[in-house]
Amino acid sequence: MIELPEHRDVDHRTPTISLEEQQTMADRLGNRLTVTWLSDHRVNIRSSSWVGTIRLTQDLRVRVVPKLAGDSLGVLTMLAITDGSALADLPQYFRGLSDNPSEDAIELLCRLVVTHTEKVLAHGLIRNYRSHSDDLPFLRGRLDAYRQATAHFGKFTEFACDYNEFDRDTADNHLLLAGARAARRAAANARVRRRAADLERRLADVAPTIPDMRGLIRTKFVYGRRNAHYQVAHTWCRSLLELGRLEDQDNAAESPQVQTFLIDMNALFEKFIEWLVGRVYPRGFDVQTQRRNRSLITVNGRHRNPIAPDIVVLQGSQSAAIDAKYKKYDDWDLAPSDLYQLLLYAQCYTGFTAVPTSYLIYPSSRRRSSPIAVELTVPSEHGARKVRVHAIGIPLAEVMNGLRVGDEEPLRWTEEMLRAELPMAAEDAVVG
Repeated sequence: MIELPEHRDVDHRTPTISLEEQQTMADRLGNRLTVTWLSDHRVNIRSSSWVGTIRLTQDLRVRVVPKLAGDSLGVLTMLAITDGSALADLPQYFRGLSDNPSEDAIELLCRLVVTHTEKVLAHGLIRNYRSHSDDLPFLRGRLDAYRQATAHFGKFTEFACDYNEFDRDTADNHLLLAGARAARRAAANARVRRRAADLERRLADVAPTIPDMRGLIRTKFVYGRRNAHYQVAHTWCRSLLELGRLEDQDNAAESPQVQTFLIDMNALFEKFIEWLVGRVYPRGFDVQTQRRNRSLITVNGRHRNPIAPDIVVLQGSQSAAIDAKYKKYDDWDLAPSDLYQLLLYAQCYTGFTAVPTSYLIYPSSRRRSSPIAVELTVPSEHGARKVRVHAIGIPLAEVMNGLRVGDEEPLRWTEEMLRAELPMAAEDAVVG
């Protein structure tokens, strides 16, 4: 097992594979991991912002560990928050789970899926009504006249029936089954795989019909007295299915058996900042996410090349852009690509201040008192014009560690700091 943090590289000695297999591996990995095969049976591996585990060959397995979010449990806390979990409920999500340094975020997530799904089965699976269609030798429910006329015309031995079935083959249980199946395939720990396989077998006996996976993940569940005990397990199952990426490989034995199960920290951090900024702004401000604007850039007079900041804050005719960047800007200068992007946003969304300003939020390893300000001065005959980028670091790891154990003080400090730094954030901001 090779272990390295985000945005690092390492050399390792391993048997070389063929050029064709190297190209196939590169195509499957994309920008998630860069693998460069060197001479003398060595390979250079460079990580990006994707964390989790990757099996490159039968003998070569790579683990990318999170740093900016604190640790693997910090990543899981972000997953729970962005899934809509209430802050007061977070401690119970991790109850009985210690941070094992030998387990990465995916391994811990698999263990959480298995543990909480077992608790649901111990409490009892719920039944519900579901629509069902079948051809029966007797009439049940409502007769489907069209199907009866087209499929069984002139027959009186079969009836096309539509009726409601009251059983456990419901979406609540489908999500548990899909999560257990994913955990069985993704977990490295043999005991967790065995527990997941047992859950999969038991759930498949009572809820065998899994609908389209994308539709299942997007299903909105309403939790009440009957299904409240499902909520925690659903959160972890949905996180494993939605943010993890499991790839089945059916290659020949001589091909590299590349398997990845990774979390995109860029996308996860953006979702978290959307949640955080939504808590900071008071009523009267319209906070929009991924707002595409096609009217700002033209090519030969035609509107093209839309821009889409992560967040646009609007009030009346005023607006400001906010971007989330999962980068270690505590120690690095702002990347030129990010700087140019934010300077463009500052000119397109002129903000609420005298100098048009856009805002960048990044994870910091400590509480900062002085944000980074970068200004661009544009000379003109009528005097210089300025635009500004305001970069703000938030103590992400400290916030995650606090919320996981029920301590909201780091979150409150972060919100107060953002109210002071972001444009027009009032003291009476509503905290959800």
